[in-house]
Amino acid sequence: MRHMRTLTQAAVMLCGLTFPAQADAIDGSWCNPERGNLEIRGPQIVTPGGARLTGNYARHTYDYVAPADEAFGGKTINMALVDDETVHVVILDGPGNIEVWHRCTAPVS
Repeated sequence: MRHMRTLTQAAVMLCGLTFPAQADAIDGSWCNPERGNLEIRGPQIVTPGGARLTGNYARHTYDYVAPADEAFGGKTINMALVDDETVHVVILDGPGNIEVWHRCTAPVS
């Protein structure tokens, strides 16, 4: 019985931790003033350089390999939805910083 109470207390404590809110989906148009715009529609992406590719889509994450002729060519670009208006982008084997992208206010073409 005591073991069960300890597990219940641990579960309650974990529920009290705060985590970033998960938005509906990563799909949409994203902008970064230094890197440009991109658009995600399911597994399809239009990269900042205009390439149309297929990447690895999950509802709140996305990754793809940057085309050779774009910034960070050949490297994997990882994205994670933070909230309805924000995506964090990390370039594997890149500079190591997190880029913050926001939903575009105008459509990306």
